[in-house]
Amino acid sequence: MKTTAELSDSEKQRLLRQKRHKELHWYALYVSPLHERQLLEAFTGIPDPYVRTRRGRQVRAVSRLDPPIEAYVPIREEKHKWSDRTRIVPVVLIPGVVFVRIRLEERQRLYISDHINAFLYNKDRQEPAQIADETMLQFRRIVENESDVSMITPTVGDTVQILSGPYEGFVGEVVRQNGKALFQLRLTDNLAVALTISEDQIRIVPRGTVRSIPDVRY
Repeated sequence: MKTTAELSDSEKQRLLRQKRHKELHWYALYVSPLHERQLLEAFTGIPDPYVRTRRGRQVRAVSRLDPPIEAYVPIREEKHKWSDRTRIVPVVLIPGVVFVRIRLEERQRLYISDHINAFLYNKDRQEPAQIADETMLQFRRIVENESDVSMITPTVGDTVQILSGPYEGFVGEVVRQNGKALFQLRLTDNLAVALTISEDQIRIVPRGTVRSIPDVRY
């Protein structure tokens, strides 16, 4: 058996890849929009609390993964009011994405539906892009708990939280300001979203409230 020093670079990379693929990590899985909650239920085995029932039965049937895995879909609840009633409506904050925590060597078993497309890819490693546990934990806290923020006018370089729209609750960094401000939202080193949004839809997050946002090329 060769020692580590005797291995070629390609052999070392292969062994490192095998090690990574045996470890549990979070990944972003692209799916068909409007099927995120259904697949979340299929992956975790936890019934979707927002599914409407008819005479005590769920309207849809879901084929579940066995054994189940840990998965996450960021959802915000909105109150929609009609003339005769008010209903809580779940809104998926990142359409077309389900976050899954798996070992890559087992990823093929996730393809239980035609609505599952592909993983977010790390082109440098030529494999699905890992999301650190710390990053996912922070992201979930942002979505599920509104942070204390100030109403000071933001400037370039400030960390801000979005107050309304499909990205409500997300934290990003001001990278340009010209009447309106352009924000780059960072979730991982491989996933960034740039959008133009008006100042009345954001407010500054005080320093120390969230961890530093990694630099992302896009």
